[in-house]
Amino acid sequence: MAEQIRPGDTAERRLAGWQRALRWAAWLTFLGLAVWRSDRVSFSGLEWLALAAAVGISIWCMARPMGGPKIELTDPAHVLGTFSSRTSWSLVLFGAALTAGGIAGVGAAAYDVFTGRATVAEVFTDIAVFVEGWFAELIAGGSYDAELEKTRGYALMFLILPGALLLMFNLTPFLKRGREFHVHPDGTVSLRGAAGGEALLEYRYAAVTADGSTIRFIPGPDGPAEVVLPQQRVFARENGARLPRTLSAEFFAQRLASRGFRVVREPDADQFTAHRQ
Repeated sequence: MAEQIRPGDTAERRLAGWQRALRWAAWLTFLGLAVWRSDRVSFSGLEWLALAAAVGISIWCMARPMGGPKIELTDPAHVLGTFSSRTSWSLVLFGAALTAGGIAGVGAAAYDVFTGRATVAEVFTDIAVFVEGWFAELIAGGSYDAELEKTRGYALMFLILPGALLLMFNLTPFLKRGREFHVHPDGTVSLRGAAGGEALLEYRYAAVTADGSTIRFIPGPDGPAEVVLPQQRVFARENGARLPRTLSAEFFAQRLASRGFRVVREPDADQFTAHRQ
């Protein structure tokens, strides 16, 4: 393989670490206030102020990122440095909150039905009243109060599906994060771990597969242990550049082909299979 080269900087900039921390602090402050004062019917001026501050800080961070230059990896030769999988914990927390609300809605409806406090028809009526009132308030722009606080919250059960999907999608990089790896300027790859660096020697493996989430190096009968590398939400430690799944597949497919593997991969695909010949 050709020597790896660092891609040039783009005109865009990345968020600075302190900007990310500030954004997290603003949103967690708002959520903390909302939970602390959740016994009230509506937000007070303090909650609205915290929400406005969180939204304003988020918009400012997106409009004026103050970190280093943003680097885009577009060619296999640009794959250089240490790469590891990252989890979007903000989306995980959001998905967990939606899922928890959905479970609470299901639990409330099931408890009321089984204890006789409500019938199935009353559950669906309460949901319809909430949805109708919510849309009415949305259209009226705050000039109409549908008194949603008087409903029993059964409509929350519909939050389970989007919450579960968010959790499933955003926890995949964490559950299938694989091992951190380092690509050297000469194109060789080493594995990172507690014991330090370890060269990735492809000839010791019988097959390699990529499925868009991970890249698996599968050993033969007497080979070493299986090695799993991340492929979804992978970023370079040195400059924060994201390694797209298709580019990761192309880099390793080219590397394996140059080492005598028979590689089967569709153009621009993030999946492939390779077998040692």
